[in-house]
Formats: sequence, C-alpha cells, structure tokens
Amino acid sequence: MSSIKNILAVVGDATNGRASLEAALRIGRHLDCHVEVLHVRSDPTAALPLVGEAMSGAMVDEMMGVAEKESGQRAAKSRGVYEALLAREHLTDSQAAPGRHVGFATTWLETSGIEEQVVALRGCRADLSIVARPTGDGETASLMTLNAALMQSGRPVIAAPPLLTDGAPRTGAFKKIAVFWNGSTEATRAVAAALPFLIKAEEVTVLRVEEEEWYAETNDLEAHLAHHGVHAVVSKVLPREGRTGRSLLFAAGDVGADIMVMGAYTRSKLRQLILGSVTGYVMQHAILPVLLSH
Repeated sequence: MSSIKNILAVVGDATNGRASLEAALRIGRHLDCHVEVLHVRSDPTAALPLVGEAMSGAMVDEMMGVAEKESGQRAAKSRGVYEALLAREHLTDSQAAPGRHVGFATTWLETSGIEEQVVALRGCRADLSIVARPTGDGETASLMTLNAALMQSGRPVIAAPPLLTDGAPRTGAFKKIAVFWNGSTEATRAVAAALPFLIKAEEVTVLRVEEEEWYAETNDLEAHLAHHGVHAVVSKVLPREGRTGRSLLFAAGDVGADIMVMGAYTRSKLRQLILGSVTGYVMQHAILPVLLSH
C-alpha cells in the first residue's frame, strides 16, 4: 500500500499549470491516490496597502475591478485545462468527502489569496505537493510558490518539468529512478518520501558526488532500501568537477531516469555563495520530475 494518499497539484495558470497537472495525473494513477488540483485566484485587496494612499477611491475601485476580471479569466483558463485533461483521460471531477475516495481520483479546488501562502498552508495537509518549476527569469511568482511549498509545508515537493515543444508531457513511467545521496538530513527525508516510488521501480541508481562537506557511503542506504523491498539498486560515484547540479542531471539522463530524488538546499549558505546552489541549478534546468525534501 502506498503511503502517499493525497497529492496537492498547484495550477498557477493555464501554461505552467498544465505541466504540474500532467505530472500529477500520472503520479496519482501510478500510486493509486487522490489528487487535489488547486488554483489560487489573486486577491486584489492585497495590493491596497501599496497603492491605496497614493490613489483616489475611484481609481482604486477601477484597478480592483480590472484585477478581479483578470483573475477570473485566469481561473477560467486554468479550469479549462483541467477539464480538457480529465476528458482526455476519461475521468470526472470527484467532490466526494475526504476519506470516501477509492483509488485514483481528482478534485478541483479554487480559493483566493496570495498563492505562495495558500500553497504552504494547504501543502501541510497533503502527502506530496506538485508545482511546475520556473522556466525563465520572469517567473518570480512560480519560484516563490515552489520555494514556499518546499520550505514551509514540511512536506516533499515534486518540481514538474516543462512540457515538450509539441505539448507532450515529459513524465515517464517511473520505472527508473535516480537518487542523489550525500548523507544529509534533507537527502534522508527525500529518500523516505520517495519510498512509494522506489518500491515500485524496476531500477534505482544512487548517485554520489565527491564533496568535502558531505561524504556518505551508499552501502547503508542500499541496505535500508533492501529492507523496504528495493533491490535493483546500482551506485555511482561522480567526480567532483564543474557544477554538481549539472553532473547530476547528466548522470540521471545517462541512466534513463524517469524521476530524480534529492534533498534540497543541503549546502551551507557560504558554500552556496561560492559554489552555487545545487538545488537551484536542478530546478532551473531539469527536464524530468524532481522529488525534493528540505
């Protein structure tokens, strides 16, 4: 039985939302669990403290009206993407009470507020959150939402990769999994969170990079996984050269991984400044789903 029973999939807009939806539907079906699809309408009143004193009442009302209209259009487009995917997968939206879901099902949730705050709060009550990773420098909101889910919910997060140029999803069948292991607390939590995937996988590759700050052999991890019925484990040590994140992504690609598992932000702040953030690099460049835990 899977220990992941409830997934929260964040649909920020019709573009990046489809990436998280595609990943969520495949993962929900793979683990036979319930998927809550969340869209957060922007709250026009949140900007009032910034502009209210410098504008007349009529101008404030007009701006709020425009913002409310745009928020509604964005929500409608996001819901349209959701319904189109349900139709493609021959599914229907389930509004059954919690605990009454049997196997794979999806539910649309819509609320108003500040997206990263709502996601962090709702993420606390999910076993796993799925958020589309940012695809460019202009996606500050997406990055803030992803980091809020990762750093504030206390739950693992999957960063969903962007779709292919033809609109097809990149999410595979989760038969081959790459695990970045450095012995850190964050990596340990990520492995524990990924057990439902690891147990069902046909092949698991443990990747270790030679680093001075974290040094951990993989023998104990392999024994731990074997206790859980994960036996097809291969370990690889990657040389410490260039960017660690780049080495990890290339290695995951070489073994044909469908998903990568890693701890998030395990380096000290000083080493992140000097060497760069491995997590940040992976989240910016990964073309496969990445399960992260902090």
